[in-house]
Amino acid sequence: IGTTFYTLLFRDNPELKNIFNLSHFRPDKDGKPGPQMLSLSDAVISYTAYCDQLSQLGQLVERVAHKHVSFGVKSEHYPAVGRALLQALEDVLGKEVFNDEVKAAVREGYFFLAQIFIGKEEGMMMKNEETEGGWRGWRKMVVMEKVVETPLHTSLYFEPEDGGKLLTFLPGQFISMRIPGSPYTLVRNYSLSSSPTATMYRITVKKEKNGQVSSYLHDEVKKGDIIEIGVPSGEFISKDANRPVVLIGAGIGITPLLSMLKDAAEKSLQATLIYRAHSKETHPLKEEVEDIINDADDIYVHLFYSVNSAGEDISQEYSADSLEKIIPTKESVFYLCGPQTFLSDTVSHLKSIGVRQDRINMEQFGPAV
Repeated sequence: IGTTFYTLLFRDNPELKNIFNLSHFRPDKDGKPGPQMLSLSDAVISYTAYCDQLSQLGQLVERVAHKHVSFGVKSEHYPAVGRALLQALEDVLGKEVFNDEVKAAVREGYFFLAQIFIGKEEGMMMKNEETEGGWRGWRKMVVMEKVVETPLHTSLYFEPEDGGKLLTFLPGQFISMRIPGSPYTLVRNYSLSSSPTATMYRITVKKEKNGQVSSYLHDEVKKGDIIEIGVPSGEFISKDANRPVVLIGAGIGITPLLSMLKDAAEKSLQATLIYRAHSKETHPLKEEVEDIINDADDIYVHLFYSVNSAGEDISQEYSADSLEKIIPTKESVFYLCGPQTFLSDTVSHLKSIGVRQDRINMEQFGPAV
């Protein structure tokens, strides 16, 4: 369904490729459809399953709306998406299954949901515009600093070209970035790794193998360059200040968690960071984390590496038993960010030691519909 849908959508509306991360459309090495296709299919299944229980869709709507606002999705895009979706379902399921009655019901359901999204997204964009330092759409930012953190990670610092103020973001949020390309622009999301109180926005980017934008940011962007940035967005944010916070991440998943950790330290809140990297050499922002520990009383950090300095595999040290020993209380609020396998393993570990599902918040970097 996802593959057919996007084939139809881009055939009839090729300009929409300018608002998608096209790397999410590539099949994996085993031929499995790209994550954007699977994300679309998951959304269709979720909505058809819960179309009469909309409260079950709240988290999906919130996540997708934030992505839409960050990428500049407009109300006029929804009819084109609806046409492609109806045609894709008919092509894949066949007219015997997707008959006129079913098609009419799906059409009604889709445009009902579209109006929910349009209203929510317009409200979010208006609020951003009206808030000090906020904006709608894309804003030109100047690269003020470029810092190599590790052989794989580079940080970029931004200030508005217009000299205006910056919107104060929420710890855990991301910004989108639009890079000129041929034939289509390249759009990506990057979590903000700075404190919400910082005078500049900062992102920390891992250079991905065959990554067009990450390679461009690492190898070509220089201090003084201008880049178009979308307004800070995202619902993966630290919320409950009445409970201890436990931040668990791996790899580049450190970026939103570091912003949360900085925020907790500045507010004198109790927070524990549990972070896993491949090795000490590929651990980004390590000194910055150490500075936070030294300056704050209620911040605790526990590090795990997959290999030690001798190159030996020590990945088994990260386990349910090790988590149970270092988590301050199972009543904490947990924020997880990292690769899918890491997230699945960590959720399994937490549940096995008695942490309730409703205490766990997760962010996996990847597509939304």
